[in-house]
Amino acid sequence: MMVDTVFLLPGQGGYTPGLFAGDDSPEVREVLDTADRIAAEFGRGGVSHLLTHTDGPSAADLVRSDSFALQLAVFTAAVGSFRIARRRHTPDVVVGHSMGEIAALTVAGAFSTADGARLVCHRSEALLAHCPSEGGMVALDLPTGRAAHLVGAVADRRLAVAVSNAPRQTVVAGPDEAVAVVARLAAALGAQATRLNAPFPFHSPMLAVAAEAFGEAITGIRQHPLRAAVYSPVAGGYLQDDTDLKALLVRQLTTPVRFMAAVRELHADGAQRFVECGRAGLSGLVRRSVPEVDTTRTAEARGAGATPAPETGATPVPAPAATPTPVGTGPVASGVSVLDELRELYASVLGYPVEVITGDADLEADLGIDSLKRAEMLGKVSAHFGLGESAVDGRFVAQPTLADLAALIAEVRGGAAPVARATPAPAVTATPTPVGTGPVASGVSVLDELRELYASVLGYPVEVITGDADLEADLGIDSLKRAEMLGKVSAHFGLGESAVDGRFVAQPTLADLADLITAVQPSAR
Repeated sequence: MMVDTVFLLPGQGGYTPGLFAGDDSPEVREVLDTADRIAAEFGRGGVSHLLTHTDGPSAADLVRSDSFALQLAVFTAAVGSFRIARRRHTPDVVVGHSMGEIAALTVAGAFSTADGARLVCHRSEALLAHCPSEGGMVALDLPTGRAAHLVGAVADRRLAVAVSNAPRQTVVAGPDEAVAVVARLAAALGAQATRLNAPFPFHSPMLAVAAEAFGEAITGIRQHPLRAAVYSPVAGGYLQDDTDLKALLVRQLTTPVRFMAAVRELHADGAQRFVECGRAGLSGLVRRSVPEVDTTRTAEARGAGATPAPETGATPVPAPAATPTPVGTGPVASGVSVLDELRELYASVLGYPVEVITGDADLEADLGIDSLKRAEMLGKVSAHFGLGESAVDGRFVAQPTLADLAALIAEVRGGAAPVARATPAPAVTATPTPVGTGPVASGVSVLDELRELYASVLGYPVEVITGDADLEADLGIDSLKRAEMLGKVSAHFGLGESAVDGRFVAQPTLADLADLITAVQPSAR
């Protein structure tokens, strides 16, 4: 079949507190009311307040305190977001990621909304009753084949490759100890490993008993003919009316999700638009897996009932047809909305599930975002929020968490007085005319100006700052200071968005940096 538009329904990571805040539409209200009614059938409290109040508990909090509510909220968020997305687009195919398959089958008509919620509740009860307490999931910045080799090396039959998300993102699930060994092996190979906020080791053999109990509990739920095409990343193809969909959902608990393969097959079928129903980072995974496609999501940081806005990301693919107004050029946003946009931006660029990027996670210690990568991301943050020369301030790259960075952005955008630095750098006594706006200089003069700029800011004699001196090894300029200096270099040479390129902060010497400046900005030759 020919495909143009694909709707993606998230699983884990699909919950965001207050996702539907401000949306009073009847179609969303009906989903919320249904979820609350079915929760009551199971003797549980409702979940609508989690999705309509922005001060609700985070996903990480619910993982610890109420995984039942989290799973039902994920389903409700996906179905409600589908209805929002349908206001603007008509899907040719619906795809569910992990538990999102229950939502996908529900919106496609195989199950009523109430029965879809019942499936989720039965699934949660089976997991709570029969899943071992010690188990989890880790996202590896590795291709599936290499991740599988690590799983094989650990040799624990309960450990498995659980999800293939993108060319270099694979999720492994299993016992805590085995997952930790895999993470250490990945780190030894130089690959990032990130523990996920997942309440159970989904898509692993550890859930076999829970899967059997789940299957027994849902025998009375009726399956209906599909009203829309559904592609299953677990089944590896399109589903038919004669497919035993309940058996598929049972099998899914212990079977890997091949999301990247699904995206690539749909792209081969002609798909050019992928609409994420919610904001769990699936759009970023799509852009990493196939070229030149339009990715959008239905939810902004707040007010999900508004007109859908394109995914905000900065991976090297063509931009969507419409781009949301950068925060820096519109009204001053609150600290909360700035933080939400930062989380989505980092999740999209880095290919992490958005729930991993929490506001209080240490960028380096918890998320493995080293100083160089943090400086590269700062360029993308500056472009997204329209910070301009404000981002030259070294405080930006020094913020340890996204919550700290969001507060600083809100402060700068709000015109608040700057926060004093603990150790201010020596001021530049005189700023030369930017090369980009003055007479055309030679390559040698670019290096000379760099040497003078570094000497003036760092307080070194200019003769110490030679072109071939290693900035870190010889001059002691660490990654954070190098990133701060890049902001000053960008302003001095009028580089603008060119400095977003991560190559700038990675250059080891001023001679290398001078060559790159002249290559990127011909007027500097």
